[in-house]
Amino acid sequence: MTSIYKNFFIASVSRFITALLGLAIIGFLTRHLGQAGYGAYETILSYLFIFTVLADFGLHIIHVREISRLPAEGGGPEKEGLISGSIFTLRLLSLILVIVLALIIGAFLPYSKEIKEGVLIASVFVLFSSLSQILAGIFQKYQTFYLVSFSDVLTKLVQLGLVFYAVRAGLGLLSFIWILSLTAGIQFAAVFFLSRRFIRFGLVFDFSYAQKILKASLPVAISILFTAIYIRTDALMLSLMKPISDVGIYRLSAKILEALVFFPALLVELTMPSFSRLAFKKEDAFDAVFKRTFNILFLMAVPVVLGLVIFAKPIVLILGGEEFAASALPLRILALVVGMVFLNNLGGKALIALEFQKAGMWVYLSGAVLNIFSNLLVIPKYSYIGVSLTTLMTETLVTAMLFSILYKKTGFKPVLKNALRDLKEFLKPERI
Repeated sequence: MTSIYKNFFIASVSRFITALLGLAIIGFLTRHLGQAGYGAYETILSYLFIFTVLADFGLHIIHVREISRLPAEGGGPEKEGLISGSIFTLRLLSLILVIVLALIIGAFLPYSKEIKEGVLIASVFVLFSSLSQILAGIFQKYQTFYLVSFSDVLTKLVQLGLVFYAVRAGLGLLSFIWILSLTAGIQFAAVFFLSRRFIRFGLVFDFSYAQKILKASLPVAISILFTAIYIRTDALMLSLMKPISDVGIYRLSAKILEALVFFPALLVELTMPSFSRLAFKKEDAFDAVFKRTFNILFLMAVPVVLGLVIFAKPIVLILGGEEFAASALPLRILALVVGMVFLNNLGGKALIALEFQKAGMWVYLSGAVLNIFSNLLVIPKYSYIGVSLTTLMTETLVTAMLFSILYKKTGFKPVLKNALRDLKEFLKPERI
């Protein structure tokens, strides 16, 4: 676990820096574009996010799992290259297909010409950011995720500089989408060349191997898709049922949530190789890693939730100014969502490592159905406040169901009495 903690601390520092840079970018965008302009910006990204998840098809998680098991199965560099090359090729092909699909569907939606043009430009961002994600699995296996984090910092600095220039030049919405796409391309180039220090691969397509991978990833893909539906369709439904300014108000609070939940997601992602190795080898060791990680995440979540509830208004005023003061109430509601996400990240990944992804799929399906129907009922009357409440209800249900399945299938359950001890161990200086 020491290498996991080391990577987590280094990556967390990097992520803290990128989060600050990201919040600075949001501050520039909200003040320059206003509620409606920022709402249009977020509508473009929320629309494409669904298709990005569709293209993923669970390949990122399966990639991490497959290459992490190789040492125990006698695999070598050649087999690593075959796995990584095959999965990278599958991701590239799926991206091309879903981007074309997104552009065709987008042409028929009742959005402005500017938003439709933005979707076309942002498809470049989707391509490069999604390919970078699949390569991140290599760094997870070799416990060098900090290299990805360093590239994040550099590209975010470039993005901030370009955004600052665009604001000073008085450029419009589409310029900021171009900046997003350009920086995604820069990051992909950096991650690709760094990944070749560990695994060298090319474009590979083996039909029988592709069938095997897709069969394993299908339940994961469906789970991720349903998760994406209840995470991002709220903004899309708002954009179709309410003024675009309401999307801007809601998405500012949601952006803060997304910046914060990266930290628990990072710890769980870095723990995933250990989960994969121990899942069917050492049950006691798996149990220990699971409980320790749960305790750390729980104690991390408590101050974050309290801080957001107490300081919601100052936070949104700093980021968006008085025009976005209404974002404070949805942020207080979403603060409780942060606590749920801290924990259900762990539950979902544990199910995948134990190959119970089909059970997890039904959990996320339930969450997606509940979220969509709830939003249809509440958005007309309660707008972004209703969306925030349905998000909280959905995340609470999903978290409870995931841990219920883990308990029924394996007997695993958290033991909070050791939480402070685990956190102290986690924070020891010698771990980093």
